[in-house]
Amino acid sequence: MKKYEQVMNKYLNLLEQETNKNEKIGKHNDIPDNKFDQIQLQKGILIEREHTDDLEIAKSIAKDHLSECKIYYTLLEKLEKQCIKENQ
Repeated sequence: MKKYEQVMNKYLNLLEQETNKNEKIGKHNDIPDNKFDQIQLQKGILIEREHTDDLEIAKSIAKDHLSECKIYYTLLEKLEKQCIKENQ
């Protein structure tokens, strides 16, 4: 299995474990959109749309990630590029 696939599978397994804990998605919905870096929020919504067709759910997930790390999606992009580079 390629390293990128291993990293993504690990990430998805961790996400599944967290979901199984019955944690509420969108626990940061009460924070106004303008309190988040707008570039990060837009990146997040686009990326999370890979997992759902619902725009509001994608935004909720993105806001949760950005509440934990303000540059979450920049770091995710760098990780993906690094994994792709290692597999070439």
